[in-house]
Amino acid sequence: MLEALVGFLTGRGWLSPEVGGPLAKAGVLVCVSYGLLANLRLRSLWFIWLGFALNTLVILANRGHMPVWLEAVPPEAREGMARQLTARSDAVHSLMTPDTPFYYLGDILPVYWAKSVLSLGDVYLIIGIAALVLELGLRAKKQRRQEWSIDIRFDTD
Repeated sequence: MLEALVGFLTGRGWLSPEVGGPLAKAGVLVCVSYGLLANLRLRSLWFIWLGFALNTLVILANRGHMPVWLEAVPPEAREGMARQLTARSDAVHSLMTPDTPFYYLGDILPVYWAKSVLSLGDVYLIIGIAALVLELGLRAKKQRRQEWSIDIRFDTD
């Protein structure tokens, strides 16, 4: 919610991307870290932790912005993304350059059907979320089996 608010304020020009990006990421970092730490017993969260750590590393190294490799953006979305990144109207993303630190952890994986790009951290997050849904579903199924032990006996005295 905080990230969306900061993105809105940055898009309107009321907050500079240099301030908005790090502010949004710091808020997300605190909230997500708390949630992950509170639920470490769930094994699938380790994938989410890994994705979160990789994304945080590249964002911190790039002053609060996720670098985007423009050539990886699908062609039909490339022009709009280029305008957005060069205008620096996005509080979260920045244009990748040859000097970008940890460029290989930025948004470099094209997703043509979504007209978007992902990072390696995003891939781990997606795997972790899918594994979390599966893990919680299996736990619920196991608990349901244990709760449904019905004993039907007819005592004939």
